[in-house]
Amino acid sequence: MTLARLQQLLAAAVHVRVACIGDLMLDQYVYGEVARVSPEAPIPVLARLSEATMLGGVGNVACNVAALGATAVLTGAVGEDVVATEAFRLVAEADRIEGALVTLPDRLTTLKTRFVAAGQQLLRVDSEATTPFRPADAAPLQSAAVKAVESVSAVILSDYAKGVVDETLARAVISAARARKVPVVVDPKGRSFAKYGPVDLIKPNAKELAIVTERPVSTDAEVELALEAALAGCEAAAILVTRAGAGMSLAVRGEPVRHLPARAKAVFDVSGAGDTSIAALAVAIAAGATLDEAVAFAILASGVVVGKLGTATVTPHELIAAELEAHRAPVEAKLLSVADAAALAQDWRAG
Repeated sequence: MTLARLQQLLAAAVHVRVACIGDLMLDQYVYGEVARVSPEAPIPVLARLSEATMLGGVGNVACNVAALGATAVLTGAVGEDVVATEAFRLVAEADRIEGALVTLPDRLTTLKTRFVAAGQQLLRVDSEATTPFRPADAAPLQSAAVKAVESVSAVILSDYAKGVVDETLARAVISAARARKVPVVVDPKGRSFAKYGPVDLIKPNAKELAIVTERPVSTDAEVELALEAALAGCEAAAILVTRAGAGMSLAVRGEPVRHLPARAKAVFDVSGAGDTSIAALAVAIAAGATLDEAVAFAILASGVVVGKLGTATVTPHELIAAELEAHRAPVEAKLLSVADAAALAQDWRAG
């Protein structure tokens, strides 16, 4: 993708709306210091210093869509609890995120609390409902999801195996999307892609592809065989597997598998990289990109986000800077214009 084309897509993204449908959760981080071991048990004692809470799951996907300049229509389920209150607050305060959340009185809002010291997680505590959704709960979720499709140019189904993205909801969303010629992309979970139906694209990572196909995925040849098996077992038009440092591999029905290298980048943290790549794919497609352009856009965005610590998002200015860096000589790559430097500084302060 040329720099000019990247800028065109980013300019078009401002007018794009993407439905982000799936499992909503909150990610809470408790930061502190460890200076001693508990006298009660051989465990570290964390002296709490600060904490932060942010949208997770499909909420993080929506944050990535918004960071790229598009508008996210966020659809998921929450309970009637203090975690839900915090979720509504975060959505209300977010720029370019429209909440379409469904409240289910008898269900917990998913909360993942991580305790961190010296940059390392000591413990994660999950609070969540693991039972299937009741029919009375599934109906309003499906209704909200279908309504979200009516006002968007692309749909993301973000499945974290918490129950929102079941076969019934997926089929209803696909039917509504097809009626409006809106593309649907899926970030999958589980042992089968079949439940998602005839979507435009499924984006597993290598581990997820291996689980679904029960095949090794260490080499290009193994990935090709696994992708062939995955396409045979589902109705998706294409599958894009993300392979960390090995890049991505794209299988489109009736075409040879293409292996696309990752952008050379120091990797600090891959947390949330999948959310960034699925958001970038959907935003690019909605902005008028071809599938090849959308994949290139996603590779660029993923290459930026893995260079950050923790779950993160990517801004248009960072994408442009990364694209410029890829085409500059080593010394020139360290230089930015005054305007670009100011924009990047503003992004960093906001983050």
